[in-house]
Amino acid sequence: MKKALIGFMLAVIGGSVSLAQTNFYTNVTNLWYQGCKTNVLNIANARLAANTNDIAGLILKAEYHLEFCEDAALSNAFLRIIQVGDTIATTNFVKCWQEVGAKQNYLDILDHMSENPLTPQQIQEESLKGFITEKPLSAAYLIEALQKDGYFD
Repeated sequence: MKKALIGFMLAVIGGSVSLAQTNFYTNVTNLWYQGCKTNVLNIANARLAANTNDIAGLILKAEYHLEFCEDAALSNAFLRIIQVGDTIATTNFVKCWQEVGAKQNYLDILDHMSENPLTPQQIQEESLKGFITEKPLSAAYLIEALQKDGYFD
């Protein structure tokens, strides 16, 4: 029974890995919504291991840091997104980045963080909110834009 369960789990995990490339947006947003945020972080880390400038990996990793109030890593993650995001020239991403104001959102959050640093107690309290399920991925629109641009093909 145990071997059958392990085999089933490996098949499911294997299926989700291949799904990540065929419909990356749906895969990561569903995982996030279901509360499998560590899985999304693992996807981000795998993408970044293959390419340190992978904008999707950078965005997802920053989302994880934001969700779990990991302020020490968050400012560097956001700065890296801004740096790499400025180099992406695909149609839908540029529209979100510039016209919709994604870049400005990241800059605003960085400003807010520097002007209003959290206490260790606030960080501890806020980090627990990361475990709440059925929350949407806040940067999903950027991942969707990348998918529409064929970034994951």
